Amino acid sequence: MPERNAGLDRLSELIVSLKDDGCLRVTKKLLNQGVAPTEIMEVCQKSLIDIGKKYESGEYFISGLIMAGDIMKQIIDLVLPWLDKRAAPPSRGRVLIGTVAGDIHDLGKNMAGAMLTTYGYDVKDLGVDVPPEVFLEEAKIFAPHLVGLSSLMTSGHGALVQTVQLLKKSFPPKNCPVIFISGAMIIEGVKKRSGADYLVNNVAETVFLCEKVIKDKFIKDINKKSSNNT
Repeated sequence: MPERNAGLDRLSELIVSLKDDGCLRVTKKLLNQGVAPTEIMEVCQKSLIDIGKKYESGEYFISGLIMAGDIMKQIIDLVLPWLDKRAAPPSRGRVLIGTVAGDIHDLGKNMAGAMLTTYGYDVKDLGVDVPPEVFLEEAKIFAPHLVGLSSLMTSGHGALVQTVQLLKKSFPPKNCPVIFISGAMIIEGVKKRSGADYLVNNVAETVFLCEKVIKDKFIKDINKKSSNNT
C-alpha cells in the first residue's frame, strides 16, 4: 500500500484550524505532486465533520462555519480544473443534483458534485433555490440515473417533498430516476413523507449510493435485456 502523503494530514490540520491561505497553498502543492482530487476531497469531508464537532462543543461559532464554507468553495475551485487534465474515464452514470426551492445553501451539494465528477460520473448541477418544475424539466432532458435533492434548512422540506412527488408522478415507475435526499436537518421521517428512495448523510455516502445503484439496478437491467435479446 503506498504511503499516505503527509501533505494530506497537513491540509486537514489547516482546514480544521480555518487557515485559508495555508489550505490553498497546500492544496496547490498536493495537486502539483499528483495527489488524486478524490483524496483531497475526502480530506475536506472528514475535516468538515471535525469542524462540526467543534461547533457543537462551543469551540467554534457560526462565523467559523461560514469561514469553513468559504475555504471549501476555494478548494473545490482549485480541484475541479485538475479533473479536466486527466484522461476522462467512461461515464459511470448521470446524476442530476440541486438545492430545492427556498434554500440557497450549496456547500454539501458542491462537494458531492465534485466528488462524483472525480469518480467518473456525468454530473449536472442545477444550483440553488430550484423549483420542482425545473427539476422535472431537466430530468426529462438529461435523463439521469439518479437525482439528488439537497436542503439544509427545515423550511425547504416542503419543496423537497413536492419535488420528489412530482418526479415520481411524472415518470413511469420503471423509468423514474432513483431519488436521494440529503441535508443536515433531514430525518428519516422526511424521506418517508416525500417518497424518496434514499437518504444520505454525507459526501462519502452519496458516492457509495451512486456506485451501488448503478451496479445493482442499471447494470443488471442492461445485462438482463442483453440476455433476453440473445
